[in-house]
Amino acid sequence: MTRRLALDALLAFALSRALFFALVIAGSQIAFLQKTYSGSVWETRIDLQAARVRPELERVAMVGDAWFYRSIAMEGYDRSERVAFFPLFPLLVRLTHLSFPLGGMIVSNIAFACALLLLGAVAMKSGASEEDARRAMFYLAFFPTSYFLSLPVTEAVFLAASLAAVLCALDGRWWAAGLFGALATGTRVAGILLIPLLAIIFFQRDDRPRARLLFLALVPVGLVAFMWHLRRVTGDAFAFMHVQTRWGRTFSLQTLLAQLQNFSEPWNFVALNLAAALLLIGVGVHLLVRREWAFGVYTLTTALLPLSSGSLQSMARYAVVAFPLFLWLAVRGRQPGWDRAIVGASITLFGWLIALLTLRVDFALA
Repeated sequence: MTRRLALDALLAFALSRALFFALVIAGSQIAFLQKTYSGSVWETRIDLQAARVRPELERVAMVGDAWFYRSIAMEGYDRSERVAFFPLFPLLVRLTHLSFPLGGMIVSNIAFACALLLLGAVAMKSGASEEDARRAMFYLAFFPTSYFLSLPVTEAVFLAASLAAVLCALDGRWWAAGLFGALATGTRVAGILLIPLLAIIFFQRDDRPRARLLFLALVPVGLVAFMWHLRRVTGDAFAFMHVQTRWGRTFSLQTLLAQLQNFSEPWNFVALNLAAALLLIGVGVHLLVRREWAFGVYTLTTALLPLSSGSLQSMARYAVVAFPLFLWLAVRGRQPGWDRAIVGASITLFGWLIALLTLRVDFALA
Protein backbone atom coordinates (compact mmCIF):
# COMPACT_ATOMS: atom_id res chain seq x y z
CA MET A 1 0.00 0.00 0.00
CA THR A 2 1.34 3.41 -0.98
CA ARG A 3 1.63 6.32 1.43
CA ARG A 4 -0.90 8.30 -0.61
CA LEU A 5 -3.46 5.49 -0.39
CA ALA A 6 -2.91 5.22 3.36
CA LEU A 7 -3.54 8.94 3.71
CA ASP A 8 -6.70 8.57 1.62
CA ALA A 9 -7.89 5.85 3.98
CA LEU A 10 -7.37 8.13 6.96
CA LEU A 11 -9.11 10.97 5.10
CA ALA A 12 -12.13 8.76 4.40
CA PHE A 13 -12.21 7.86 8.07
CA ALA A 14 -11.87 11.48 9.23
CA LEU A 15 -14.52 12.90 6.89
CA SER A 16 -17.13 10.19 7.50
CA ARG A 17 -16.64 10.14 11.27
CA ALA A 18 -16.69 13.95 11.43
CA LEU A 19 -20.09 13.86 9.72
CA PHE A 20 -21.26 11.03 11.99
CA PHE A 21 -20.26 12.67 15.27
CA ALA A 22 -21.44 16.11 14.17
CA LEU A 23 -24.91 14.76 13.36
CA VAL A 24 -25.08 12.65 16.53
CA ILE A 25 -23.96 15.50 18.80
CA ALA A 26 -26.28 18.00 17.13
CA GLY A 27 -29.19 15.57 17.18
CA SER A 28 -28.67 14.65 20.80
CA GLN A 29 -28.79 18.33 21.79
CA ILE A 30 -32.19 19.01 20.21
CA ALA A 31 -34.72 20.33 22.71
CA PHE A 32 -38.39 19.77 21.84
CA LEU A 33 -40.14 22.93 23.03
CA GLN A 34 -43.76 22.91 21.96
CA LYS A 35 -46.03 22.00 19.09
CA THR A 36 -46.99 24.67 16.60
CA TYR A 37 -49.18 24.87 13.49
CA SER A 38 -52.27 23.50 15.24
CA GLY A 39 -50.24 20.93 17.14
CA SER A 40 -48.84 19.25 14.02
CA VAL A 41 -45.18 20.36 14.12
CA TRP A 42 -42.67 20.42 16.97
CA GLU A 43 -40.78 23.64 17.59
CA THR A 44 -37.20 22.62 18.34
CA ARG A 45 -33.93 24.25 19.32
CA ILE A 46 -30.38 22.93 19.36
CA ASP A 47 -29.09 23.86 22.80
CA LEU A 48 -25.45 22.80 22.67
CA GLN A 49 -23.78 22.68 26.08
CA ALA A 50 -20.27 21.30 26.38
CA ALA A 51 -21.10 19.46 29.61
CA ARG A 52 -23.87 17.56 27.86
CA VAL A 53 -21.88 16.36 24.85
CA ARG A 54 -20.25 13.26 26.35
CA PRO A 55 -23.29 11.97 28.32
CA GLU A 56 -25.60 12.56 25.36
CA LEU A 57 -23.14 10.92 22.96
CA GLU A 58 -22.90 7.88 25.24
CA ARG A 59 -26.69 7.77 25.55
CA VAL A 60 -27.10 7.69 21.78
CA ALA A 61 -24.32 5.11 21.44
CA MET A 62 -26.02 2.63 23.78
CA VAL A 63 -28.39 1.18 21.22
CA GLY A 64 -29.71 -2.31 20.61
CA ASP A 65 -27.03 -4.96 21.07
CA ALA A 66 -24.70 -2.56 22.90
CA TRP A 67 -26.57 -3.27 26.15
CA PHE A 68 -25.85 -6.98 25.86
CA TYR A 69 -22.15 -6.36 25.23
CA ARG A 70 -22.05 -3.99 28.18
CA SER A 71 -23.53 -6.70 30.42
CA ILE A 72 -20.96 -9.21 29.18
CA ALA A 73 -18.07 -6.79 29.73
CA MET A 74 -19.23 -6.03 33.28
CA GLU A 75 -20.66 -9.35 34.46
CA GLY A 76 -19.71 -12.11 32.02
CA TYR A 77 -22.12 -14.76 30.77
CA ASP A 78 -25.12 -16.37 32.41
CA ARG A 79 -28.18 -18.23 31.11
CA SER A 80 -29.83 -15.09 29.71
CA GLU A 81 -30.01 -13.83 26.11
CA ARG A 82 -26.47 -12.49 26.35
CA VAL A 83 -25.19 -15.97 25.37
CA ALA A 84 -26.09 -15.01 21.78
CA PHE A 85 -23.27 -12.45 21.71
CA PHE A 86 -19.62 -13.39 21.22
CA PRO A 87 -16.89 -12.41 23.71
CA LEU A 88 -13.95 -10.76 21.91
CA PHE A 89 -15.44 -7.28 21.56
CA PRO A 90 -16.59 -6.89 25.20
CA LEU A 91 -13.21 -8.28 26.31
CA LEU A 92 -11.37 -5.61 24.30
CA VAL A 93 -13.60 -2.89 25.76
CA ARG A 94 -12.98 -4.19 29.27
CA LEU A 95 -9.24 -3.89 28.69
CA THR A 96 -9.62 -0.13 28.11
CA HIS A 97 -10.75 0.36 31.76
CA LEU A 98 -13.15 3.05 30.51
CA SER A 99 -16.92 3.28 30.70
CA PHE A 100 -18.45 0.84 28.23
CA PRO A 101 -19.91 3.42 25.80
CA LEU A 102 -16.68 5.44 25.62
CA GLY A 103 -14.34 2.44 25.59
CA GLY A 104 -16.53 0.65 23.05
CA MET A 105 -16.57 3.60 20.67
CA ILE A 106 -12.78 3.97 20.98
CA VAL A 107 -12.25 0.28 20.19
CA SER A 108 -14.69 0.40 17.27
CA ASN A 109 -13.26 3.54 15.71
CA ILE A 110 -9.67 2.32 15.95
CA ALA A 111 -10.75 -0.98 14.39
CA PHE A 112 -12.65 0.88 11.67
CA ALA A 113 -9.63 3.01 10.76
CA CYS A 114 -7.57 -0.19 10.55
CA ALA A 115 -10.28 -1.81 8.41
CA LEU A 116 -10.11 1.03 5.87
CA LEU A 117 -6.34 0.66 5.60
CA LEU A 118 -6.68 -3.11 5.27
CA LEU A 119 -9.40 -2.78 2.61
CA GLY A 120 -7.10 -0.63 0.50
CA ALA A 121 -4.30 -3.16 0.91
CA VAL A 122 -6.58 -6.10 0.04
CA ALA A 123 -7.83 -4.25 -3.04
CA MET A 124 -4.29 -3.67 -4.28
CA LYS A 125 -3.26 -7.27 -3.54
CA SER A 126 -6.33 -8.47 -5.46
CA GLY A 127 -5.20 -6.62 -8.59
CA ALA A 128 -7.25 -3.44 -8.27
CA SER A 129 -5.83 -0.10 -9.29
CA GLU A 130 -5.03 2.57 -6.71
CA GLU A 131 -8.08 4.55 -7.86
CA ASP A 132 -10.31 1.49 -7.39
CA ALA A 133 -8.88 0.94 -3.90
CA ARG A 134 -9.50 4.59 -3.03
CA ARG A 135 -13.12 4.41 -4.17
CA ALA A 136 -13.68 1.18 -2.22
CA MET A 137 -12.46 2.84 0.99
CA PHE A 138 -14.67 5.90 0.53
CA TYR A 139 -17.70 3.77 -0.37
CA LEU A 140 -17.21 1.78 2.83
CA ALA A 141 -16.70 4.89 4.96
CA PHE A 142 -19.96 6.46 3.76
CA PHE A 143 -22.02 3.28 3.37
CA PRO A 144 -25.52 3.99 4.78
CA THR A 145 -25.11 1.70 7.79
CA SER A 146 -21.41 2.37 8.40
CA TYR A 147 -22.38 4.29 11.54
CA PHE A 148 -22.41 0.88 13.23
CA LEU A 149 -18.64 0.85 12.71
CA SER A 150 -18.37 3.67 15.27
CA LEU A 151 -20.83 2.32 17.83
CA PRO A 152 -19.93 -0.03 20.71
CA VAL A 153 -20.89 -3.17 18.77
CA THR A 154 -18.89 -5.80 16.89
CA GLU A 155 -18.97 -4.71 13.25
CA ALA A 156 -15.67 -2.79 13.12
CA VAL A 157 -13.62 -5.39 15.02
CA PHE A 158 -15.06 -8.21 12.91
CA LEU A 159 -14.39 -6.36 9.66
CA ALA A 160 -10.80 -5.53 10.64
CA ALA A 161 -10.06 -9.13 11.70
CA SER A 162 -11.62 -10.54 8.51
CA LEU A 163 -9.68 -8.20 6.23
CA ALA A 164 -6.44 -8.91 8.11
CA ALA A 165 -7.00 -12.65 7.62
CA VAL A 166 -7.60 -12.16 3.88
CA LEU A 167 -4.58 -9.89 3.46
CA CYS A 168 -2.33 -12.42 5.18
CA ALA A 169 -3.74 -15.16 2.96
CA LEU A 170 -3.06 -13.14 -0.18
CA ASP A 171 0.53 -12.73 1.08
CA GLY A 172 0.83 -16.47 1.78
CA ARG A 173 1.18 -16.00 5.56
CA TRP A 174 -1.20 -18.77 6.46
CA TRP A 175 -0.44 -19.00 10.16
CA ALA A 176 -1.33 -15.30 10.53
CA ALA A 177 -4.44 -15.75 8.37
CA GLY A 178 -5.55 -18.53 10.72
CA LEU A 179 -4.92 -16.42 13.82
CA PHE A 180 -6.86 -13.43 12.50
CA GLY A 181 -9.60 -15.80 11.42
CA ALA A 182 -9.76 -17.07 15.02
CA LEU A 183 -10.24 -13.48 16.19
CA ALA A 184 -13.09 -13.12 13.71
CA THR A 185 -14.86 -16.27 14.95
CA GLY A 186 -14.39 -15.02 18.50
CA THR A 187 -16.28 -11.89 17.47
CA ARG A 188 -19.17 -13.20 15.40
CA VAL A 189 -20.37 -16.59 14.22
CA ALA A 190 -20.10 -15.32 10.63
CA GLY A 191 -16.33 -15.58 11.02
CA ILE A 192 -16.70 -19.24 10.11
CA LEU A 193 -17.40 -18.07 6.54
CA LEU A 194 -13.73 -17.18 6.26
CA ILE A 195 -12.82 -20.87 6.00
CA PRO A 196 -14.08 -21.40 2.42
CA LEU A 197 -12.83 -17.92 1.43
CA LEU A 198 -9.30 -18.60 2.68
CA ALA A 199 -9.30 -22.17 1.32
CA ILE A 200 -10.17 -20.93 -2.18
CA ILE A 201 -7.38 -18.33 -1.99
CA PHE A 202 -4.96 -21.10 -0.93
CA PHE A 203 -5.74 -23.28 -3.94
CA GLN A 204 -5.77 -20.32 -6.33
CA ARG A 205 -2.26 -19.42 -5.13
CA ASP A 206 -1.28 -23.10 -5.45
CA ASP A 207 0.84 -22.71 -2.33
CA ARG A 208 3.29 -25.43 -1.28
CA PRO A 209 3.55 -27.44 0.79
CA ARG A 210 -0.11 -28.35 0.92
CA ALA A 211 0.22 -29.01 4.65
CA ARG A 212 0.15 -25.23 5.16
CA LEU A 213 -3.60 -25.47 4.53
CA LEU A 214 -3.82 -26.95 8.03
CA PHE A 215 -3.28 -23.46 9.45
CA LEU A 216 -6.89 -22.79 8.51
CA ALA A 217 -7.82 -25.12 11.36
CA LEU A 218 -7.00 -22.13 13.58
CA VAL A 219 -9.98 -20.16 12.21
CA PRO A 220 -12.70 -21.89 14.27
CA VAL A 221 -10.63 -21.70 17.47
CA GLY A 222 -12.42 -18.53 18.57
CA LEU A 223 -15.82 -20.18 18.10
CA VAL A 224 -14.74 -23.42 19.79
CA ALA A 225 -13.35 -21.52 22.79
CA PHE A 226 -16.65 -19.64 23.14
CA MET A 227 -18.62 -22.89 22.91
CA TRP A 228 -16.42 -24.44 25.58
CA HIS A 229 -17.08 -21.49 27.88
CA LEU A 230 -20.83 -21.68 27.23
CA ARG A 231 -20.72 -25.39 28.08
CA ARG A 232 -19.18 -24.53 31.45
CA VAL A 233 -21.62 -21.71 32.20
CA THR A 234 -24.90 -23.01 30.78
CA GLY A 235 -24.34 -26.69 30.12
CA ASP A 236 -25.08 -26.09 26.42
CA ALA A 237 -22.22 -25.46 24.02
CA PHE A 238 -24.73 -24.40 21.35
CA ALA A 239 -26.60 -21.96 23.57
CA PHE A 240 -25.66 -19.10 21.22
CA MET A 241 -27.74 -20.83 18.52
CA HIS A 242 -30.61 -22.11 20.63
CA VAL A 243 -31.28 -18.68 22.17
CA GLN A 244 -32.08 -17.27 18.73
CA THR A 245 -35.58 -18.71 18.97
CA ARG A 246 -36.37 -16.11 21.66
CA TRP A 247 -36.22 -13.50 18.89
CA GLY A 248 -38.25 -15.66 16.52
CA ARG A 249 -35.20 -16.57 14.44
CA THR A 250 -35.96 -19.99 13.03
CA PHE A 251 -35.78 -20.71 9.33
CA SER A 252 -39.11 -20.43 7.60
CA LEU A 253 -39.70 -19.39 4.00
CA GLN A 254 -43.23 -18.47 5.00
CA THR A 255 -41.89 -16.07 7.64
CA LEU A 256 -39.60 -14.40 5.10
CA LEU A 257 -42.47 -13.96 2.64
CA ALA A 258 -44.69 -12.54 5.38
CA GLN A 259 -42.11 -9.84 6.10
CA LEU A 260 -42.29 -8.68 2.50
CA GLN A 261 -45.96 -7.89 3.06
CA ASN A 262 -45.31 -5.78 6.16
CA PHE A 263 -42.93 -2.91 5.44
CA SER A 264 -43.64 -1.22 8.78
CA GLU A 265 -42.57 -4.03 11.10
CA PRO A 266 -40.87 -2.62 14.23
CA TRP A 267 -37.08 -3.06 14.37
CA ASN A 268 -37.08 -4.08 10.72
CA PHE A 269 -36.94 -1.57 7.85
CA VAL A 270 -37.96 -4.25 5.40
CA ALA A 271 -37.41 -2.21 2.22
CA LEU A 272 -33.83 -1.28 3.14
CA ASN A 273 -33.00 -4.75 4.43
CA LEU A 274 -34.50 -6.42 1.37
CA ALA A 275 -32.48 -4.12 -0.89
CA ALA A 276 -29.31 -5.01 1.04
CA ALA A 277 -30.04 -8.74 0.79
CA LEU A 278 -30.72 -8.57 -2.94
CA LEU A 279 -27.61 -6.44 -3.47
CA LEU A 280 -25.39 -8.94 -1.66
CA ILE A 281 -26.90 -11.90 -3.49
CA GLY A 282 -26.64 -10.13 -6.85
CA VAL A 283 -23.03 -9.10 -6.25
CA GLY A 284 -22.13 -12.60 -5.02
CA VAL A 285 -23.63 -14.23 -8.11
CA HIS A 286 -21.95 -11.71 -10.42
CA LEU A 287 -18.56 -12.36 -8.84
CA LEU A 288 -19.06 -16.10 -9.27
CA VAL A 289 -20.02 -15.62 -12.92
CA ARG A 290 -16.75 -13.69 -13.34
CA ARG A 291 -14.97 -16.61 -11.63
CA GLU A 292 -13.89 -14.52 -8.67
CA TRP A 293 -14.64 -17.57 -6.56
CA ALA A 294 -13.29 -16.54 -3.18
CA PHE A 295 -15.02 -13.16 -2.93
CA GLY A 296 -18.15 -14.44 -4.68
CA VAL A 297 -18.65 -17.31 -2.23
CA TYR A 298 -17.99 -15.04 0.75
CA THR A 299 -20.43 -12.35 -0.39
CA LEU A 300 -23.16 -14.86 -1.17
CA THR A 301 -22.80 -16.72 2.13
CA THR A 302 -22.71 -13.41 4.03
CA ALA A 303 -26.26 -12.89 2.79
CA LEU A 304 -27.49 -16.47 3.08
CA LEU A 305 -26.32 -17.10 6.65
CA PRO A 306 -28.54 -14.44 8.30
CA LEU A 307 -31.38 -15.21 5.88
CA SER A 308 -31.25 -18.82 7.09
CA SER A 309 -32.64 -17.53 10.41
CA GLY A 310 -35.89 -16.67 8.67
CA SER A 311 -35.56 -12.91 9.07
CA LEU A 312 -34.58 -9.94 6.94
CA GLN A 313 -33.86 -7.91 10.06
CA SER A 314 -30.46 -6.16 10.11
CA MET A 315 -29.47 -7.25 6.59
CA ALA A 316 -28.35 -3.68 5.81
CA ARG A 317 -26.18 -3.81 8.92
CA TYR A 318 -24.64 -7.14 7.93
CA ALA A 319 -23.85 -5.76 4.46
CA VAL A 320 -21.33 -3.27 5.87
CA VAL A 321 -18.92 -6.09 6.78
CA ALA A 322 -19.20 -7.80 3.38
CA PHE A 323 -16.01 -6.17 2.09
CA PRO A 324 -16.10 -7.66 -1.47
CA LEU A 325 -19.21 -5.53 -1.99
CA PHE A 326 -17.08 -2.37 -1.85
CA LEU A 327 -14.47 -3.78 -4.21
CA TRP A 328 -17.29 -4.57 -6.64
CA LEU A 329 -18.81 -1.09 -6.26
CA ALA A 330 -15.38 0.45 -6.86
CA VAL A 331 -15.22 -1.19 -10.29
CA ARG A 332 -18.70 0.16 -11.11
CA GLY A 333 -17.55 3.56 -9.90
CA ARG A 334 -15.02 3.82 -12.72
CA GLN A 335 -17.88 5.33 -14.71
CA PRO A 336 -18.57 8.88 -13.45
CA GLY A 337 -22.33 8.41 -13.56
CA TRP A 338 -22.17 5.33 -11.35
CA ASP A 339 -19.73 7.05 -9.00
CA ARG A 340 -22.04 10.04 -8.55
CA ALA A 341 -25.03 7.76 -7.99
CA ILE A 342 -23.23 5.61 -5.39
CA VAL A 343 -21.82 8.61 -3.51
CA GLY A 344 -25.09 10.55 -3.59
CA ALA A 345 -27.25 7.65 -2.44
CA SER A 346 -24.76 6.59 0.24
CA ILE A 347 -24.29 10.00 1.85
CA THR A 348 -28.02 10.78 1.74
CA LEU A 349 -28.99 7.50 3.43
CA PHE A 350 -26.02 7.74 5.81
CA GLY A 351 -27.13 11.13 7.11
CA TRP A 352 -30.81 10.17 7.22
CA LEU A 353 -30.20 6.99 9.22
CA ILE A 354 -27.92 8.80 11.68
CA ALA A 355 -30.66 11.39 12.21
CA LEU A 356 -33.12 8.59 12.93
CA LEU A 357 -30.55 6.98 15.24
CA THR A 358 -30.41 10.10 17.40
CA LEU A 359 -34.22 10.06 17.57
CA ARG A 360 -34.19 6.40 18.65
CA VAL A 361 -36.25 5.22 15.70
CA ASP A 362 -36.39 1.46 16.07
CA PHE A 363 -35.01 0.20 12.74
CA ALA A 364 -32.01 2.56 12.88
CA LEU A 365 -30.94 0.76 16.08
CA ALA A 366 -31.03 -2.72 14.57
